Amino acid sequence: MKCPQSCERMKMSFGLTFKSAKGRWIANPSWQCSKASIGLFVPASPPLDPEKVKELQRFITLSKRLLVMTGAGISTESGIPDYRVLCLDCGEQTPRGVLQERFQVLNPTWSAEAYGLAPDGDVFLSEEQVRSFQVPSCVQCGGHLKPDVVFFGDTVNPDKVDFVHKRVKEADSLLVVGSSLQVYSSYRFILTAREKKLPIAILNIGPTRSDDLACLKLNSRCGELLPLIDPR
Repeated sequence: MKCPQSCERMKMSFGLTFKSAKGRWIANPSWQCSKASIGLFVPASPPLDPEKVKELQRFITLSKRLLVMTGAGISTESGIPDYRVLCLDCGEQTPRGVLQERFQVLNPTWSAEAYGLAPDGDVFLSEEQVRSFQVPSCVQCGGHLKPDVVFFGDTVNPDKVDFVHKRVKEADSLLVVGSSLQVYSSYRFILTAREKKLPIAILNIGPTRSDDLACLKLNSRCGELLPLIDPR
C-alpha cells in the first residue's frame, strides 16, 4: 500500500509514527496525532450537494425527538476523547494518554516495518516484531489490559442494548452519522426504527447496510456537512 501524496509522514493516535518507504510503512513509537493522519482514513467523497444539505436541514428541523447514532466516521473529526483502557481482572480504567507514556518507557528504542495498512488502521507486523514489544500490565493488580470498546465479535452489554432500544422507541426520527452499519449490534437499532416507521437519514461516505431503509442518504464528510446545519 502506498502512502497518499498528501501524507508523506503521519503520526497516529494509537502510538506509532509511520513513514512511507518504497511501499512499506516504518513504525516508531509516538503518540501525537496530525491532521494528515486523519485525512488518510477518511475516504474520498464527492463535493457537497447544496440540495442534499437543504434536505438534511429539513429532516432535522422537522424532528422533535431526533436520535443520532454515530460511528467511527465522526469520532476523529469531532474531537471525541480517545477510549480508555480497562483491566480485565480488577476493572481499573486508565486514560489512553497515560498508557501511551508507559508504552514509550517500556519500548524506548522499539521500531518496526509494517508491510500493509488495514482499513481500520491496524498494521501488519511479523510475530518477531510483536514479541519484541513490551506491553504494560495493570498498575493496580498486574492484570491484562484491553481497550474499553466493543470489538468485532464481542457481545455488547445487554443493559446498553436495552438503553438504546428505549431511546429508539422514544424518538420520532433517526440520524446515522459516520457508520456503515455493517455490524449487527448497530444494524438492529435500524431495524427497530424501521418497525416503528421512523424516518431514517444516513450521513456516511460510501454504501451502508441500511441504505434501502433510509429516506435520505448523503455521501459527505461529517466534518464538512454538519457545521452547515442549524440544530435549532
